[in-house]
Amino acid sequence: MREVRFVRIKRVTIDFFAGIKNKTLDFSEGFNLIYGENERGKSSIESFIKVWLYGMDNSRGKFNDRKRYLPLSGEKISGELTVEYNGKGYIIKRTFGITKKEDTCEVLDEITGEAIEMEYKNEPGRMFFNINSSTFTKTLFISQLGVIVSKDKEEEIMEKITNMYSAGDENISITKAIEKLEKRKKQLFGVRKSGEIDLLEEKRNLLNEELWEAYKLGEENIHNEETLIKKKQDKINIKEQIHKLDLYKKYIKKIKLQKDYKEICDYLIKGEELKKKEEDISGQLKKGNEFITNEFLDEISEKSSRYLSLLDVKQEKMNKLHELDQEYKEKNDEMKKYSVFTSMGNNIKEKIYTLKFDQQNLEDKLNNIINIKNSISRIKIDISKQKSGNESLEFICKHRQEIEELLISYKDGLKELKYKIENQDSSKYLISDSKDGNNNIFIAYALGGISCLGFVYGMVNQMISLMIVLLPLFLLSIKLYVTYSLEAKNNELAKKDKMVVEKLNTQILESEEKLNLYIKRTNSKSYEEFINKLTKYDKYKSYSDNMNVIMKDKEEEIKSYNITELKGTYNKNKGVISSLYSVLLCKSLDEVLEKIDVYEELKEDILRNEYKINGVKEELRNIDEQLIDREQEIKSKTTVIGLENTEILDLHIKIKEYKEKINSMKEVKSALKNVEETYKVLLKDRNIDEIKEEMKEIINSNINYSYESEEEIDTEIRKQSNELLKVEKEIKDLEHLIEKRYIGKREISEIQEELLINKEKSGKLEKEFKALDLASSTLQEAFDEVRQNIGPELNNKVVDKFNFLTDGTYKEVKISEDYTLKLREDTKLFDGEILSNGAKDQLYLSLRLSIVDMLFKNKNVPIFLDDAFVQYDDKRREKAIKLLIEENFEQVIFFTCQKIEKLIVDRNRDNYNLIFL
Repeated sequence: MREVRFVRIKRVTIDFFAGIKNKTLDFSEGFNLIYGENERGKSSIESFIKVWLYGMDNSRGKFNDRKRYLPLSGEKISGELTVEYNGKGYIIKRTFGITKKEDTCEVLDEITGEAIEMEYKNEPGRMFFNINSSTFTKTLFISQLGVIVSKDKEEEIMEKITNMYSAGDENISITKAIEKLEKRKKQLFGVRKSGEIDLLEEKRNLLNEELWEAYKLGEENIHNEETLIKKKQDKINIKEQIHKLDLYKKYIKKIKLQKDYKEICDYLIKGEELKKKEEDISGQLKKGNEFITNEFLDEISEKSSRYLSLLDVKQEKMNKLHELDQEYKEKNDEMKKYSVFTSMGNNIKEKIYTLKFDQQNLEDKLNNIINIKNSISRIKIDISKQKSGNESLEFICKHRQEIEELLISYKDGLKELKYKIENQDSSKYLISDSKDGNNNIFIAYALGGISCLGFVYGMVNQMISLMIVLLPLFLLSIKLYVTYSLEAKNNELAKKDKMVVEKLNTQILESEEKLNLYIKRTNSKSYEEFINKLTKYDKYKSYSDNMNVIMKDKEEEIKSYNITELKGTYNKNKGVISSLYSVLLCKSLDEVLEKIDVYEELKEDILRNEYKINGVKEELRNIDEQLIDREQEIKSKTTVIGLENTEILDLHIKIKEYKEKINSMKEVKSALKNVEETYKVLLKDRNIDEIKEEMKEIINSNINYSYESEEEIDTEIRKQSNELLKVEKEIKDLEHLIEKRYIGKREISEIQEELLINKEKSGKLEKEFKALDLASSTLQEAFDEVRQNIGPELNNKVVDKFNFLTDGTYKEVKISEDYTLKLREDTKLFDGEILSNGAKDQLYLSLRLSIVDMLFKNKNVPIFLDDAFVQYDDKRREKAIKLLIEENFEQVIFFTCQKIEKLIVDRNRDNYNLIFL
């Protein structure tokens, strides 16, 4: 994972941006509070930072970023943003023109001014924060009324957190690994049939086409060969006919010579005919090495009966399916009455309850606003009443401070005068005149000086007696000096006290004159009445101030409501409810809920009906499969007797025909036995072998001509000879066509070999595809499992922060993939959307801070807020600021127009950077 030690915004230098020009702001580490009234550019400065980090939104909307921030004076958007990243400074220098082609962006080293090359040239923020613009907006960048988080196509928050918790590195992406596997899968199976397996499939199709053409040629060749065989057979038949015609000529001659044997010959012919008929029927009943029997035909008949019975069952199921379809259609027709619910999606009842709750909540808020306004009006009336009961209110209000200072000065003067008088001792100040005191002090000085000089002189000359005499004199001079000095000082103090008393008397008299003037101006009859009026004014002033504070709080409370939005939402909900009443012919939401119950029950009936229909369809599919199996069994049996193309419904007719043939076989055998017995009687012990030998060739030739002369036979022989020549020519043509058929074409075996190689390659690649698919699904399952583990941690962080902000008792928060939030209070789980706007903002602030906590564990990054707590009350506003301070971000850049937020920061933060706009 790329280490991010810290990121800090050092300086914003705006040349031209929206309505701001030539402005520079310096930010410090820690908490930066930027205060400015509305329309002073707070939001624009915050937007400037984001644009310089991640660029402009280049959508073509009517109010896109480029049009929003372009100066009206016509200059290009330009400026610099100085960023400190891991201890090194960088300057992001950008300009934006009317079109994207005019934009410039370069990142410079703050010290050297050299240009820095980076991967995301137009999004320097991705280098500093290692997140894209979408993630930055959903975490660290909180615009005014923009704390709510929603999912978009550039979503990477959960992916980065999951990667950090699974691989320990947010940039080692399981998603990218899955994408690589999916990319390889697409190389094998392309969307446009361009994958390796697709190409092999295409080649296999071409080979199959070539093989089919080869088989087709083979079939054509087989047809030609069959035609050739037929022609050769025709040749044989013609020759046989010519031979039979020759025999017939002989037959005619022998018939003339053997009239006596005509009757015997007839019986012999009849017997031979019966034998041939027997052989013919036997040939029809013989299939392979087996003969068709009644038992075999009965077995086929039984299977056919079962098949037909199953067809009857299928018809019954189809009738039942028709009934269910009719019932399904009727229920759907009834469902059309409740089509309004269909358009409302899922959880309709919950939505109606939410609508009911929201409407009641909105109504309570609007009533609360009315009550607050009425309360403010009552307070103003009370203040007016209090004001009307105070005389000289305007005069006292104007001079109250002067009067208070005068009273304090007057009282202090009296106290000091009393103290001076009580502590003054006149006896100790009864001393000589100050001139006499000064002379005495001079005498003490002189006496001391003389004694000191004499004492020194005695010491130098070692005159002990002189020193002893002068020492008491020196001590006496000291005593006299101390005594006379104290007297002089006491005298001076007495003079000063006298002057102070006189001055105090003067001041007190002046104060009394001024007080009398104020007493007179307030129409007071006495000092006590004047003091009562002052006390009464003070009580009014205190009451008025308190009431004004209360009124201000109430006005602030009214401002915290977006009345226009509340009324709009209330009227919108009212319109929705009225529409429901109109469409459903209801008078209350309770009636709507009852109709929802009917709708839900009808919906369940339709689902049950669909389940039954699907069940019958499944039964029909099973019956169809059984019919196919039984049909195949019947076909396998009927193939033996050549009836595979006969419809099962018509099999009984064919079976009957075969049974008739079996019966005919029995009749032919019986007739043949009778004929043989008859011609034995006709022979009368004559040599039948000689007769047979003579007649054998003719009888066995199955000659059945009606020619009456040899000339007619000769004519037919010539005709057959010409036909023979024609057939022989056709045989030669067919033999030539068969010989030239495969010139330029590959052998079937060669094509089959290449198909086999193709199949092996496809098999290997398909195995690879299955392995890739298994790996991808396994990684995805692991990724989802890690997400499941991360979810509870994120939920816990959010609920802890939310409870801190709201002093709430919420047990848990649930966060969906698209950042929809649900909360559990006690045992009830409800949608976070039903919270008030302020509480909802606090919930999403908790979500943002929790995501930042998981993305940037050390929080050495800045967070930007623009009047983010505008919907909070004072208590929760202070909670939110405390939470921000406790989160210990590297840098907090907080824009506000509320003075109360400065007071809150003053109470909770010793040092911070305060900037006034």
